[in-house]
Amino acid sequence: MVGIGATRNAILSRLVPLKRRNFAHLMAGRTSSNMGRSMRVFARAWLVLEITGSPFLLGVVTASLSLPSMFMPFFAGVLADRMDRRKLLIYTEFLLVVLWTAVAVDITLGYVEWWHLSVSAILSGMIQSFGRTGHQAILANLVKRDELPRAIAIDSVVQNWPNAGGLLMATLVIGVIGTGGVFWITAFGQLITGITLLLMHWEYAEPPEAARQSMRSNFLEGFKYIRGESVLLGLILISAAATLFGGATQFLMPFFARDILGVGSQGLGVLLLFSTLGVSFGSIIVMSISSISRRGLLLLGSVILGTLFRVAFSQSEIFYLSLGLVFGMGVFNTIRMTMVQMMMQLMAPDHLRGRVMSLRVSMQGLSWIGVMALGGLAEFVGAATTVIIAAVVSGLVSVAIFARMRSLREFR
Repeated sequence: MVGIGATRNAILSRLVPLKRRNFAHLMAGRTSSNMGRSMRVFARAWLVLEITGSPFLLGVVTASLSLPSMFMPFFAGVLADRMDRRKLLIYTEFLLVVLWTAVAVDITLGYVEWWHLSVSAILSGMIQSFGRTGHQAILANLVKRDELPRAIAIDSVVQNWPNAGGLLMATLVIGVIGTGGVFWITAFGQLITGITLLLMHWEYAEPPEAARQSMRSNFLEGFKYIRGESVLLGLILISAAATLFGGATQFLMPFFARDILGVGSQGLGVLLLFSTLGVSFGSIIVMSISSISRRGLLLLGSVILGTLFRVAFSQSEIFYLSLGLVFGMGVFNTIRMTMVQMMMQLMAPDHLRGRVMSLRVSMQGLSWIGVMALGGLAEFVGAATTVIIAAVVSGLVSVAIFARMRSLREFR
């Protein structure tokens, strides 16, 4: 009984941030939007595959979502440091409601073509550049400083577990309601997210310090701080390597399902579900060790193990083995991404938090370069060879960064 009580107390201590009303509302909204996002990713990938059958065009559509995130997030970070962060999130969420409703109508009426999905992805990427940056910036405003690692771990759980539910739902219902029906569901989920933001009890007393300076001064201040922090630069480089090369496995998954494993659309859904379950399990691990002191070494270990799992997946032709490998990839990719986020949040002063955390969003914007290049490579050498090349390159680059930066390895 003592052991059970101790375990329960340990779990409850990690959930303390959820006692804060605004943080709980933010997480509720994130649950809805993330479930809708995973459904949308599945439906969009399969729709593009059905329309075109081309890995390159699938790469174009996938890259379109990330293209705006390459250059817009730092501007979004400046805004997040200059204005009411809650209002910034409200604006972006309701714009997404309008966008996904329009896409659902387009698909339902039968007018959709692959380039429509590319245009909508670009618009979504522009809006989400502001929304994701605003979310990263507002997290620390909703909890106490000593609760921040646990809050980030909970955010990781809320980001990833609904993805599993969304993928499962999309796999089950897409054959009944079609891709248009899936997009209608995601638009409704986005509406729920907007409502949770309206329900937050938020006091915005006065414009922050950055608002009393020029935009140019805000930009220069942010770049000066970032340039002077070697650990922060190392985290950015690791994120860039993972984004440029590590994402090949995910966007080429339809071709593994159809051409290598021979399991079709339902098999693709199961592969993506196991990947998401691995991501979700990884977020649980992160939450259980959110107070760990050797965060730098944990990040290094997750990079190495994630690379090994991707290499093994690229060579697997057995469906059930591939399920285990994508699960493992999800676990270690989540630990890597959450550790990077946690370390950046702990380093960022509040008046610069939007600008610092915008870099994490910007790194995601680099993925269009990798997706386009790797999609083109896959046309010539195939999906499996492309994935192994990308995995080895991203792993070696990240390990080299750790080897050169002692301060990153020893980060606590």
